[in-house]
Amino acid sequence: MERIISYEELPKSKGQSIYLRMESDPRLYISLLSKGYRIVNNITEANESTIYVTGRRQDYQCSSYGEYKKLIDSKIQDYLRTYDIVKPKTSSFRYLDLVNHKYKVPFVLKNENQNGGREKFLINTIEDYEHLISACEFLIYDKEILQGSSSLDKKRQIDYLRYLESNFTIQEYINTPTEYNTTVRLLTSSSNDLLYGALKYNETEEYKDDTTLLGYLLSEVFPLSTKSIVSNTLRGGENILLCENDYSSFERMMLNHHNINSEQFHELVSASQFVHEQFKSELGIICGFDYIYDQERKQWFLLEYHSRPMVGDYSRRQGIAYQTNEERLSAEGRVRATALSLELRKH
Repeated sequence: MERIISYEELPKSKGQSIYLRMESDPRLYISLLSKGYRIVNNITEANESTIYVTGRRQDYQCSSYGEYKKLIDSKIQDYLRTYDIVKPKTSSFRYLDLVNHKYKVPFVLKNENQNGGREKFLINTIEDYEHLISACEFLIYDKEILQGSSSLDKKRQIDYLRYLESNFTIQEYINTPTEYNTTVRLLTSSSNDLLYGALKYNETEEYKDDTTLLGYLLSEVFPLSTKSIVSNTLRGGENILLCENDYSSFERMMLNHHNINSEQFHELVSASQFVHEQFKSELGIICGFDYIYDQERKQWFLLEYHSRPMVGDYSRRQGIAYQTNEERLSAEGRVRATALSLELRKH
């Protein structure tokens, strides 16, 4: 695990150009200026030597971030495929396919644009399927009731059909080892370093989510009979830091069930580093890869990548506060500063 540096430890500039949006990391922005770096906040001013601290989001002349993300997702999957790592079978969500019962249970309904484990639902039974139809119908046809008035200007209301079909995917359900929901998060840097790795696990408690309207409906109004599939530590989960030497018997059991410390897992780490290195810093100076292990096929699958991953577990392990918004901004800025210092060693 790489030690997270302070802002004061950032090396001085040797003429490098840094792409960074001030609003995303204000303290890092100021620290870079004080060290003499040339800050680029307009993508058109970047050049081949520019280091993208917060990611090159306006590349390839895409018309929207959604279009850009699809293109990047496709490239990442192409790179990982050379390591025999693929995403679970995934298709776009279509409301008419849902109501015509075109999907086979079990499956996961997943909002690709939500973080923190929000709007990820396991549809495991026919009853769950019918409840999902009811929840979607309620959103699409009864939104005026939900907003407390039938006289609201319809132009100001959310088009829930469009929201569902433009954000959600249908993904095959991966049955993980043990009784816990588990994923592995690998945090890489563009310098081809692994900053942090952890096996995340959470008990399969009853699904509860009132942070979004669909989550509330499937928790309280048309409740799912199945369990939550979220391993995120924000939802009460725990994590086991990888590459440690002193594990409890429980931790060793969890790691063994996931085939960690095997040659297969080392390939997973190498693949993550390779992908980030191929993009140089265009994904951002740090990147989070989330993987899930299928206990039946004995195979790792890519769930998603994050160009702005949360670094709470990584920071807290080094005694860095990560509670308030100000603390999170500072910790995330310091992690990017750490990755930048590693990148600069290569030049």
